[in-house]
Amino acid sequence: MVSAQSAHAQLKLVSATNRERDQRPIHARDRRAHRRLTASQLSWLNHTRIKYGPDVSLIDLSAGGVQVETTSPLLPASTVVVELATGNKTWPVPARVLRCHVNAIAPQITYRGGLAFKRPFDFKQIAAVAPTASDVNPVHEYARLNLALKRLTETSATVAPPLSATGKQALDTAFAMIESARSRAAAAPFNSEFGRLLRVLTTALENEGDAAAVVPEIMTRLHRSVPSLTVRLVDPGQTPLTSTDAVFFRVPTEGMDVPDRLVIEFPQDCPLEVWHLQLLEAAAHLITISKDVASSRARAARVEADAALPDASQLPERRGWNRLVVRYLDGHLLKGYGHDFLPARGSVDLWDPDSHSESRITIPFAHLKAVFFVHDFEGDPTHVVAMDAEDPSLRGRRLTVTFVDGEVLRGVTLSYGQSAPGFFMLPLDSTGNNAKIFVPAGAIRHVQFHDALNRTSTPQPVLSAAR
Repeated sequence: MVSAQSAHAQLKLVSATNRERDQRPIHARDRRAHRRLTASQLSWLNHTRIKYGPDVSLIDLSAGGVQVETTSPLLPASTVVVELATGNKTWPVPARVLRCHVNAIAPQITYRGGLAFKRPFDFKQIAAVAPTASDVNPVHEYARLNLALKRLTETSATVAPPLSATGKQALDTAFAMIESARSRAAAAPFNSEFGRLLRVLTTALENEGDAAAVVPEIMTRLHRSVPSLTVRLVDPGQTPLTSTDAVFFRVPTEGMDVPDRLVIEFPQDCPLEVWHLQLLEAAAHLITISKDVASSRARAARVEADAALPDASQLPERRGWNRLVVRYLDGHLLKGYGHDFLPARGSVDLWDPDSHSESRITIPFAHLKAVFFVHDFEGDPTHVVAMDAEDPSLRGRRLTVTFVDGEVLRGVTLSYGQSAPGFFMLPLDSTGNNAKIFVPAGAIRHVQFHDALNRTSTPQPVLSAAR
């Protein structure tokens, strides 16, 4: 095992020794008839796909076949059409699936398949029409990135800055790597490729795109720049299955003790250059910046959503908001505001009228005895609920509800159903503080219905939220 460390990234290279390779069975050794090229050696290739099949990622390509990775298994011995594309032109190549096996189980199951072309494919016909890539100055792209971040700061002055301390450290380290490369004549490939990675992130920020969506594009470009088999970002608790040489870089994230890892698989005996590893380390810092900006935007979106909510005193005046008093089965009460109450959800959302919107709580019906929709939180303490004070204008079925603790509530309902999660009822006394009441099914001992003339002569205790 060989390891290299820097102040902000850690590199570990794992490979089998020559002795271990010589001890492998003959059938397991390299029997390639054609030279295999990784994506970094195929600059003319835009993408590879299987016609009428699953999406694939290119592992390597030769005149005789292709090795791909996919999230759906390929059927061995089946015939498929591999499409190789550059620019606006696509070349279909018939191929047969030789093998397919599970290659990784994290962050999702992926399969690696080997496909043999039915006839050798000449790369020259594609390379001849492929456009040439122009170099990009990383210093200019870094300046654009800083300007984009500055504009984000100006447009979100009331929110946390777009970069945390971790993100700023990653940005400073990226700039230091650019400055270090400028003094080396052999760093031209690093400058060009890192400039392209910077442009990807800067363009997304300038166009108000999703910074998190930049991460997969960065990894795709790394795969095309460095002679690698696969490039993936994994959680610290996940370990991809790798059978070849591999390296990983730490990707710090604000608030996380154990960072993610940028994992790169290489072909056996891969001729890596110094700038390849430097580019991978620099890309890990860009991924940190991308994730940091995405987290900042998510926080800003939550703050804007909260700011759009009215003050607690204004909530009832907005359509859909109600003053609620919820009574638990154990007898204690909570008061707050509710919005779009739907019994089918099986719970009620309650907002504290004296606190910020983050105080919202969700209470399952299983814990509740009743939900009161009230006119006022204080009510009238001197109001007495009269047993015979029935509003003649009320429509619906008269009923008496006996709760599991023995308390009784009388009213009118239009929505009772035995299989429903509960039902609404109106109090007989329309002069009280309760506008309507929701009774959860789990809080009921039994329900008795009455006609309009059937009134109970004996006074019974009546459940109420606020008089």
